[in-house]
Parts: sequence; structure tokens; C-alpha cells
Amino acid sequence: MNHLAKVSSKEQPQAFISVVDTYRKTLKVRDMAPDNKQFWTKTRATLAQCSLMLGSKIAPTDEEYFILKNVLIESFKDFSPQEILNAFNLLIAGKLNCEADKYGKISAAYLGKVLLAYRDHRHKALAEELKNKPKEEKQITKEERAKIRAEFLQNCLIKPYKEIEKNGAFEVDKHTAAQLFKLFRRAGQIEVGEEEDEKYQLKAIADLKEDATKDRRGHKPMQTYFEAIRDMNLGKNDKMRAKIMQRACGLYFYDFILRLHKNNVNIEEMAKKL
Repeated sequence: MNHLAKVSSKEQPQAFISVVDTYRKTLKVRDMAPDNKQFWTKTRATLAQCSLMLGSKIAPTDEEYFILKNVLIESFKDFSPQEILNAFNLLIAGKLNCEADKYGKISAAYLGKVLLAYRDHRHKALAEELKNKPKEEKQITKEERAKIRAEFLQNCLIKPYKEIEKNGAFEVDKHTAAQLFKLFRRAGQIEVGEEEDEKYQLKAIADLKEDATKDRRGHKPMQTYFEAIRDMNLGKNDKMRAKIMQRACGLYFYDFILRLHKNNVNIEEMAKKL
């Protein structure tokens, strides 16, 4: 039954810090005018430091910086210089899910690839924080809980929804999509029939297999994947079954949200029902 319900070159790279804290406590591109000298001087120094971290001895030229600045203004208004640096620290440490080369000069395409990966990483961190908040229920007020929920919906639902036309996709990671599925399902906004349930479980299994083929960090990822599927079919791996259900929820939500967008549904009004 419906399983889906269930700076200067002398500076050294800084250690990466809390993604959520950095997001909440730093001023973003959207907060600053294009002619704010102090902010953009700091941003340029950050890009130069990131370039150094990648092994380039030459900081971006004036022309290159002008292009990078425009990319930030047009597509990454939700970033601060600290988050840009944090993204590259995570990339260098192998903690960012990004296939970008860790050596070379920063181009607009390269910067975009790293920041998109970091944005997904941040969405996941925000979703994880929301998931874990009930453990601290006695320590936060109703107003604080509502604020956290509203922030999650704004950053991980409303904003990505409004950018579907520009980006060509609903750009949140699969974990966040699964969290949103559960919110919509609980509010009665999603109903999944048995046929769709089976369809998205099969999609999830194929998607997890594709992840395994791209995994360069795990030990024999394909073997691990097939053994997990075998054990699940024998009733010995509930963890794999839960993982498939989680992925199926996320994949379903991607298609669901695109249908809403195609039908011009007001996502802010719908979010009020969650």
C-alpha cells in the first residue's frame, strides 16, 4: 500500500565552517549595491584566494573579475564572500558533491558549477536542521519554530519554484525534495496511487544505481548496491528499502512541482496550507 507516504596570496585557506550559520549571519550579494566598494573589494579578494587554492598563481584579471561579478549578481544573489570561500574549502576537502577539477583558474562556468553544488549542500543542511528541530521542541518557542519552517519553505520551496523558468528545473537536492514531499503529503496536497507508487520505486532503484556508477569515494560501490538490493528482496535490509522510499518521494516531488509550475499554481498560497 502506498509506500511513498511512509585575499592576498599569503593567506592560507580557512577551515570550512557551519553552512547554516554562514548562510544566516553573513551579508549576501542581494544585500549590496553593485557599487558598494567595501563589499566588492572583499568579494574580489575572496575570488583571488579561491584561485590561489586551486593552484593558480594569477588572480582573475579586471576583465575576468567583471564577468565573475556579473555572474554573482545575476545568478548567485544568495551568496556572501564567506560562503564562496566556504564552498571552495569544501571542494578542496572533497566534501562537496561537485565534479569540478580541484586545480586550475576560476572561470564563470567553473564558479557556477561550484556554487550550484554548494547551494544544494546548503539546502540539504537547512532541511536536516528542520528535521532535527523536534528533538529540541522544549527549548524553542512556537514563534521560533514557525520562523524556522517559514525560512525552510522560502529557501527550499518558494524561491526554487520561482526560478524554474530561468533554471529549467526545480533546483533542490533529492533529500530536500523528499522532505517537501512529506510536508505536502501530510497536508493532503499529494496523493499517490499504487501504480505511481510502483513506478517511482522503480525510478528510485534506477537512480540509486546511477549514483553508484558515479561514486568514486566508496569501496566497490556497484557491488555494495547489488548486495543491498539482494538483501532487501530477501527481507534483510530495511535500510535499503527506506533509502529507496526516500529517493522515490524526492523523484515524485520533482515531477509534481513541475506540474504545479506548468499550471501556474501560486506556490506562496499553497505553502500556507502546509
